[in-house]
Amino acid sequence: MHHFRSVLILSLVPLSALAGSSADYSLDPAVVDFGGLMASSVDYAVNASAMVGGIQGAEDYALRSGYAGQLMDPVAMTLDGAGSTITLNERGSRQLAATLRYDDDTTGALSADHISWSVVSGPISGISSGGLMTAGSVYQNTSAEVHAVYQSMDGTLQISVVNTGNDDFGNYAADGLPDTWQVQYFGESGSQGRPSGDSDSDGLNNLQEYAFGMNPSQGSASAVAWNGSTLQSAGTPIAFASGTGSSFTFRAVFARRLDYLTAHLTYAVEFSADLATWKASTSTPTVLAADGQMQAVSVPYPFSVNGKKAKFFRVKVQSQP
Repeated sequence: MHHFRSVLILSLVPLSALAGSSADYSLDPAVVDFGGLMASSVDYAVNASAMVGGIQGAEDYALRSGYAGQLMDPVAMTLDGAGSTITLNERGSRQLAATLRYDDDTTGALSADHISWSVVSGPISGISSGGLMTAGSVYQNTSAEVHAVYQSMDGTLQISVVNTGNDDFGNYAADGLPDTWQVQYFGESGSQGRPSGDSDSDGLNNLQEYAFGMNPSQGSASAVAWNGSTLQSAGTPIAFASGTGSSFTFRAVFARRLDYLTAHLTYAVEFSADLATWKASTSTPTVLAADGQMQAVSVPYPFSVNGKKAKFFRVKVQSQP
C-alpha cells in the first residue's frame, strides 16, 4: 500500500519586495538583493535593501517600508514664526500653526487644535481652541507673548501688535482727541479724559487744552508767549497791541497745533462789542512764531461789530473725528 502525503509550499515575500502603485505613482522592482529590492523611476527611488522595515527619505518625503503603519515618536515642536517677531494689526487675527520633528528627523504639520494656547502678556484678546489669535486695541505699537504646549513640548511666540489708528482705543475711541495724548494725561481708561472733561477746573475742557498745547492736569495756565519767531510757550489766547501813536493795531493771538489739519481741528476767532453779539473773523491767521509742535498765530480786531467798537474776542475750537 502506498501512502501519499500532501505538502503545502509557502513562498514568503517581504512586504518591501512588492511593487507599489496608485493613481499617480508606480514603483516596480528593479533589483533583488539580500534585504529586499531596489525600485526606481525617473523621479523617485526607494531602496529597501538594508532590511525589511528600512527607512527611506528625501527632502520632502519619508517612507518606512515593511510595516503595516508608520511608527514615529515626536521629539520637538517648532511654532511657525518662532525666532522672530510676528506683526499683527490691532483687532486683527492670525492662524497659529506648528510643526513636529520626529525621531527619524522627518517633520509633519501639527494641527493647532491639538495645542494648548495661552496669552503670557500683552494685548492679545484671545486665542481660540483652533489656534486663531486675535489682537486687542492699542494706542501705540505694543509687544505681546503667547505660549503653546503639546505633550511635554512647549514654545513661545513674540508678537508686535501694530497701532493702526490714532483715535480708536478703548473708552477714548472716536472722540476727536488722539489716544496717545489722552493716555499720557489720564491713563488707559481715565474717566476724565473725554473732550468735555475739565479735571483741573480751569474753565478749559480737554479739547481746548489739546488744541492750545496745554497740560490738562495743571490749572491756571499762562498765556501763549513768543519772542521774535520763536514760540516760548503755548497757552491761553491773549489780546496783543503793537505800533505807536495812531497806528496801534490790536490782534487776537492764540496757540495752534502745527498738525491741526491732520488732527481735524478748526479754530474760529469771534469778536464782540458787548459779549452778547459775536461776529466771526474772516481774516486768514498770520503765523508769528513756532516750535516743533505749536505755533502762535494772530487775527486782527475788526473796526466794529454791529456798529460798535470790538472789545472782546474768543476762540472756538471744534474737532471732526
